[in-house]
Amino acid sequence: MYKLIVQNTDIINDCENITWNNNSDTLGTQLSFDTIKEFPAGNVVSLWNDTREIFRGIALKPTQKRWNYSYTCQDYSFYLKSKLIKQFNGMSASEAIKSLLSEAYIIGDIVDIPTQITKIYKNNTLADIIEDILKQSKDDQGLEYFKEIEGNILYIRKVEDMKIQPNILLPKTIDITSSIENMKNKIIVTTNDENNANIVASAEDTSQQPFYGVLSDIESVDDKNIAQAQNIADNKLRELNKVTYSTSLDLIAIEGGDDIKDNRMIYLNAGSRLTGYYKIKSASHTLTKGLHKVNINIEW
Repeated sequence: MYKLIVQNTDIINDCENITWNNNSDTLGTQLSFDTIKEFPAGNVVSLWNDTREIFRGIALKPTQKRWNYSYTCQDYSFYLKSKLIKQFNGMSASEAIKSLLSEAYIIGDIVDIPTQITKIYKNNTLADIIEDILKQSKDDQGLEYFKEIEGNILYIRKVEDMKIQPNILLPKTIDITSSIENMKNKIIVTTNDENNANIVASAEDTSQQPFYGVLSDIESVDDKNIAQAQNIADNKLRELNKVTYSTSLDLIAIEGGDDIKDNRMIYLNAGSRLTGYYKIKSASHTLTKGLHKVNINIEW
């Protein structure tokens, strides 16, 4: 049973239009609802399903309507918008992120990421710095990492470890889009020097170029990170040298719906066209008269 707690009181029976959503392109989850209850901005709002906390955040934007109030709440990623100056000299990515969180009073639960970070950040938000560190790590390791807030804990995890198998009802009709818009079959890595951009590594797949043409991309590295250049070229080619597929699905969650989030590998069984684990890019949840509906966008 779901509960919506504000000021130590469950107000869910006085609420409607309860929705929450997350997207792999952004940090954090937003919760929205309408209620006849009034409370000021800045209050902590938490959504529970029995003993499991689904969301905890801050009421940011209350709007007074004619008959009720509309609230938009943001989880504690709100506190990662602070800007700072930070320098790392050969610190592992996981330790670098831990040092950032100590300045935001947020607890970290971070998977080990060995990529060495050597960079100066000026006038960047904590969220932007973490995102850049994870990008460097992905380029170096060939593994996709992601960040998310649960309560007051920021988790850094590997996407490949986050497999879920909720009990869901799939739509009868599924449309799948294929695209080569982001395909790259040639990767060049140069030094990050505006006056002398030397090529330090490259990777290329010529087998499909007679059909698709040469689709190239350029990455840059600082002089201190040249040792990672060939890893970056190889991993970028592996990531981008393919046709991508995507679809949007309206699901009804029977059991395990609270686990349906962005950056999860969800198991789907929809016949020969869609069977296996697929990465969730975004998920939008709605509670309506006891029915848990979820719209997801997946890509592979």
